[in-house]
Amino acid sequence: MTQCGHEEPVLAPNVESLIGTWRLVGPDSTYGTTLKFALDTANPPLDITPFNASGKASVNSYTLRLYATLDGTLSADHLGYTDMAGSQESMKFEQTYFKNLNAVARFELPKPNRLRIYHGGELPHVMEYEKQN
Repeated sequence: MTQCGHEEPVLAPNVESLIGTWRLVGPDSTYGTTLKFALDTANPPLDITPFNASGKASVNSYTLRLYATLDGTLSADHLGYTDMAGSQESMKFEQTYFKNLNAVARFELPKPNRLRIYHGGELPHVMEYEKQN
């Protein structure tokens, strides 16, 4: 499948910058939580770019689908995670993180290697990440 005569889909620079592994640095970086964006090559982007996302929260690994647009809109779908137990504090953090991740609304890249994801979950309604690769 080609788009506009190109073999590979052409992504907007801000959307393309999402690809890679990010580490959560705020509001709580205690657990080394990660989020990896991988382009969903089975579903080439049109107006919305689909990503197969995955990561490690405080205890469990997770996967989900994320959808990004040129204007910074971000949405999530199909969040799934392993079911291992941890300390009460780490499980509380993880459930809040998953709730917030599932409620994403938009993203911004305020500077290179920095990602802010705004959500409708619990305060402060923003998660900040630093790019790892």
